[in-house]
Amino acid sequence: MTISKPLANTLFSFGLFLVISFALVGMSLIEIISDQQPAWYSYLILVVLTPLSLFLAYRIFINYKVIELGNEKITIKYPVKNTRKHYPLGRVAYWRESIVKTGKNSTFKELEIVFDDNFKLNLGLREYSNYPKVQSYLTKKLAKKKQAD
Repeated sequence: MTISKPLANTLFSFGLFLVISFALVGMSLIEIISDQQPAWYSYLILVVLTPLSLFLAYRIFINYKVIELGNEKITIKYPVKNTRKHYPLGRVAYWRESIVKTGKNSTFKELEIVFDDNFKLNLGLREYSNYPKVQSYLTKKLAKKKQAD
């Protein structure tokens, strides 16, 4: 059984960004409420950082998922939402690996798995653990459903 989940350093980076963002939003909100003529940048911080922080909080932490591959099925767990999705390998419509060269020596790799109900599962190399194991499992079990870029 292969388990893939977001890397701790990725979660820490986003968590630190969110703490700083929400602190700035809170300070700006206090300044706007308490000051007669708040600085213009307080409004800018409120307008820009609030939606960005809420979006990231939803995308990274509320949508936190753990992927399990094994026993001829793929299970996607959402611990925060307390839900699970179970897919037998036969329900995979196709999968593909996207590789983008991002510099002289670095590449961005992402696996996209699409199921027959059009649910897409994306796993990035630098975002999720056990990426090579997931890729080799898909190559071994679903080689015929691999789609070329």
